[in-house]
Amino acid sequence: MLKSLQIRNFALAENLQIEFLPGLNIITGETGTGKSILVGAISALLGGRVYTEVVRTGADRALVEAVLDVRKLPRLRKFLDERGIDADEELFIRREISVKSSSRAFINDSPVTISTLADLGNFLIDVHGQHEHQSLLRKETHRHFLDALGQSEQYLQNTAKAYRAVRDIQKELKGLAEKQAELSSQAELHRFQLQEIVAAELQADEEEGLLDEKKILGNMEKLFSLSAQLSALFDGEDHQILADIASAEERLKELGNFSKEMEKLSGEFSSARIIIEETARSVEGYQSQLEFDPQRLEVVEARLNEINQLKKKYGATVADILDYQAEIEKQLSLQENFEFEIEKLNEALDTALDKYREEAQALSNHRQTIATGMEKKVQELLSLVGMPNMRFQASLTRQEAADGVFREGDSRYAGDENGVDLVEFFISPNPGEDFKPLSKIASGGEMSRIMLALKSILAEIDEVPTLVFDEIDAGISGRIAQAVGRSIYQLSKSHQILCITHLPQIASYGESHFAVEKFVEEGRTFTSITPLEADRRVEEVARLMAGEKISETVLDSARQLIEEGRNGK
Repeated sequence: MLKSLQIRNFALAENLQIEFLPGLNIITGETGTGKSILVGAISALLGGRVYTEVVRTGADRALVEAVLDVRKLPRLRKFLDERGIDADEELFIRREISVKSSSRAFINDSPVTISTLADLGNFLIDVHGQHEHQSLLRKETHRHFLDALGQSEQYLQNTAKAYRAVRDIQKELKGLAEKQAELSSQAELHRFQLQEIVAAELQADEEEGLLDEKKILGNMEKLFSLSAQLSALFDGEDHQILADIASAEERLKELGNFSKEMEKLSGEFSSARIIIEETARSVEGYQSQLEFDPQRLEVVEARLNEINQLKKKYGATVADILDYQAEIEKQLSLQENFEFEIEKLNEALDTALDKYREEAQALSNHRQTIATGMEKKVQELLSLVGMPNMRFQASLTRQEAADGVFREGDSRYAGDENGVDLVEFFISPNPGEDFKPLSKIASGGEMSRIMLALKSILAEIDEVPTLVFDEIDAGISGRIAQAVGRSIYQLSKSHQILCITHLPQIASYGESHFAVEKFVEEGRTFTSITPLEADRRVEEVARLMAGEKISETVLDSARQLIEEGRNGK
């Protein structure tokens, strides 16, 4: 809901501050006083196109600011969250139009693009009367109107679910086809690589063992010399370490007979002797096994070279090469099974397309039923608001497409998660004339009354909280004006309405009333907008009835008209 609007240096408005209320806000004023400034300012807030000429003479920029209550707008909150804009109960919107630079827009003091402002406006305010910011003029919103009227959420959910299933399978098929093409081009290379790796008969821990063996074979002379030297130290002609250690052990044992300390040391020494003897036997055994085999060294080096060549091609380690082998075996196996997998997916796609057709057709049937009822209801309401000869049509069509997801016999039609229907509203203004698109032939006043009829039908489910009606009284008077006023009043029970009017029959229904006036001060022209209390409101309605000369009789008539408006008559 629009709570307040501030307009600075916008056309004739130097500084206007307006506090709007829920329900029906009536705005009146003589022709040329500047009522259009209000609509223009609101349109600017909704991202509409504005020119530097709107900046008041002598000012460097114009400013329009609004405060809106957004507590009951969950779709708007999602829109803001997606753009990182915080909003609690109130939303602040500002539009600046500069003489020297480009226009700027802000939401809660965060700068945004004008297009974002326009998108935001679609959640907040519908302006009817001028062909700007009217959701009814955007063909893409007609389906939303129809679905909202038909409370089609379950049908839409079922259709969207079926559509997503189709798209998921199509995506999988596309990926499989791309993979098949890729694998087909690589299959010959993969077969060669697999043959080369398999022929090598690699073992996971083979390389480490070969490296150890190469190290030994390449240092055989040194290994033999070192082990021989050790054997000589342990038990050779010049050294008899083992015999000396055995002799030392005997003497420590004798000392141990006299000393607890030496007895303990003797035991530790005996353990050391055993270790030394075992070491000597191991060295002797190792030496006996040493045998220089130059042919084996060549074999080991050749095998290591083969492994290194494979590592350069297929992986940093033998494990990596074996992993690559498993991968290309899998790819080649998949290549052989592609036709089977594709056939299975195509069968699943046929089933999914049948399900989509079923759900989309159910949605289409539902829409057609709602459209028929809607046409009849709109026709009745248009007659009430002074357009008895105008015929209204909610048209449902389909667009053929070779790759369409909706199949009907041999034909295919474009479809998406919202179904297969293209919805557009048409009107025939006069008997004998063909139906034509609503946006092409309806005048401002007609458009407002058509929107009034639609909004009246959608009153309980329409999510746009604020409606602005301008020129809605064009070409009507008397009984029709009374009917229009009553319709607007009924609509204001579920929406906040700002209605600019010249007719007392409509003005009398207002719950709040504002008078727009133009005056000259020190050679400059200004526009003001004033909320009217009871007596002033009676005078304003009387002025609308009789002009400048207002008699007591006219005032009584105005009071009676307002009283009837309060009672919704």
